[in-house]
Amino acid sequence: MTNKAAKIAKQWLDDADAILVTASNGLSISEGLNLFANDKKLKEVLGDLVDKYHLPNLLTAFVFKYPNQLDYWRMVARVVEYYGNNYEISNYMQDIKKIIGNKSYFVWTSNIDHHFALVGLTNLFEIEGNWFEGVCSNHPAEHSVHYLASKLHEIYEKDQAGTLTEADIPKCDECGAPLALNMAGEDFQINQKQVQAFQDFIQKYEDKKLVVLELGIGPRNQMIKAPSM
Repeated sequence: MTNKAAKIAKQWLDDADAILVTASNGLSISEGLNLFANDKKLKEVLGDLVDKYHLPNLLTAFVFKYPNQLDYWRMVARVVEYYGNNYEISNYMQDIKKIIGNKSYFVWTSNIDHHFALVGLTNLFEIEGNWFEGVCSNHPAEHSVHYLASKLHEIYEKDQAGTLTEADIPKCDECGAPLALNMAGEDFQINQKQVQAFQDFIQKYEDKKLVVLELGIGPRNQMIKAPSM
């Protein structure tokens, strides 16, 4: 970015009535969370599961058909513990919060890491869900969404202690069926409160000075890029 372009961008941000942050994988990668990487960190996070199931990256780890549901939940708990429960705000997130300041804002993201919420940016539309939530595998639309942060931490601790059993697999409070993660897929239940809040925000600022701050969205991510353009 040239000095001239940077000055123009700063002026737009200063004059904005509101800021819409749009974000995808590029931001996560900048924070150190790369769903596509086969590197030393993959083994650090997933441990023995990498070799046991020949997992090349985190994205494959989430879609792999595990013959053992305990190993599936071990994988989820290890990933969420490392990137979620132990998350520390990055320089990038600090900069985003500084840019927003006291202005009205909304975040529209396809990232599933829930990092925006973890740093207090809760005006949020997670278009593909997040890995802290679970839905009933038998009645995903009818039964409540479960928040799993504490349960996943418990699974992680038992996994590390070697005491994890099938009794620890997360179950639906309403029918006892196993839970599935509430992320993009057949059972995904989009957060209707987030949808409504996002629509309200767009309608409120459609005729005002709304700056769209696009962070790490590749050309293939048409869910966000196309409608925001």
